[in-house]
Amino acid sequence: MAGDRQTLIFWGAELDGAFRRRLERELGALQVRFADASAVDPDPDGGAPLKLAVLAAGDAAPRHMDLVVLVGAIQMREQFGALHLEIADIENRTRRWTGFCEQLAKKLDRASLAVPAEELEARLDEATRRAEEAERARADFELQFNTAARTAKQAEAALAVERARTANLERAVQRLEAISESTAFAISPLPQPVRAVLASAREHAWRSRLAAARAHEMADAHPDALIWKSGATYSGETLNKLPQGFGVIVFRDGGKKETARYAGAFEEGRRSGHGVGASGEGLVWTGEWKDNEACGFGLLETPDGARFEGEVAPNAEGAPKAVSGHTWPATKTARLQPHRPAAPALPSPTNQAAGG
Repeated sequence: MAGDRQTLIFWGAELDGAFRRRLERELGALQVRFADASAVDPDPDGGAPLKLAVLAAGDAAPRHMDLVVLVGAIQMREQFGALHLEIADIENRTRRWTGFCEQLAKKLDRASLAVPAEELEARLDEATRRAEEAERARADFELQFNTAARTAKQAEAALAVERARTANLERAVQRLEAISESTAFAISPLPQPVRAVLASAREHAWRSRLAAARAHEMADAHPDALIWKSGATYSGETLNKLPQGFGVIVFRDGGKKETARYAGAFEEGRRSGHGVGASGEGLVWTGEWKDNEACGFGLLETPDGARFEGEVAPNAEGAPKAVSGHTWPATKTARLQPHRPAAPALPSPTNQAAGG
């Protein structure tokens, strides 16, 4: 430390420990060589130490002190010719602290208590070294971050390509199924008016399968979005606590037995648009829907293997009734094994009160 003269500190018995620790840290930072007077025997052959008394209210001032500092006892200052300090003076570098440092430097025969230039230079070198290390670490982090970002973008691009490829394959499979279906159930031998009806029916059946696929995607994204007291459940898109958009609804009886299922489009809580529905008895309608009923063009498959393509309308019980089209016999249907979509929900129970 700078300066050869030691400072012996006489700490008052009533002094706050926090103040003592704060002052000791500051004296160490100022390179003042000090020691507790109660723990040191002065060397008679050494230089005379500086005697510093740091007292609190109620402490008796030792005699023959070179410098006295009072903590929280301003009224004693004139009596002892002492300085006054608080922790706030040290922390805020007030005039009191500046005056104390000047007095202490004078007593120690030092020009000031400032850190020597060589010490400052060493500290600056150390701070510069740490700053350079931090800058290198930051640069390395940015490099790693940018590399990770590029890798993530490449992965996202690859995933998008794979998804597009999968979608194309799915569409190709669906087209092949449609071609197979058209081949198995050729309409060319049928009269022209019937052929036109069947062409429209197959177009709407195609749209309904796409709607059902979209509905299952939304069901996976929003499982159990709505549950009714009757046991019916809905998974998919909603608006104002009603099915809206695409989703899958499953109807059940009083127990857990499934009675009907539908996957497709909804409007204001009602099945409307395109979708695929199946009753518990095995009746499957792939086509248009209106006001919760199979209504319009599409494909109707019955449990015995019969197949009707054309236009339907709901009967008095809400079941689809043929309006115009063509029915393929059950024997031919079973022999040719036509495409059968996964069963999603036909006529639904009405006036379902939303719950849960």
